[in-house]
Amino acid sequence: MIIVMFLIIVHAYFCAATLDFKMSVIYLLLSISIIIAIVFFAAFIFAVKNGQYDDGYTPSVRMLFEDEIVKKEKIKSKLTTKNNK
Repeated sequence: MIIVMFLIIVHAYFCAATLDFKMSVIYLLLSISIIIAIVFFAAFIFAVKNGQYDDGYTPSVRMLFEDEIVKKEKIKSKLTTKNNK
């Protein structure tokens, strides 16, 4: 992949030397955008592997609010059974 980007940059340089500058800019911008995308993807993978997106707070709080959730579900089930009769 890096070799392909290098070849694209070299091709863009030689195209610019022959005054075919319009297409060489496209090759240069494509190669730069691919490099930036790879860097951001690597940073994302690094963050995921280091636990950046792990949620350590919600499981500890869930047990505090579990009773309220269960009560709401019981009330909803009672209302639906009354409406069905």
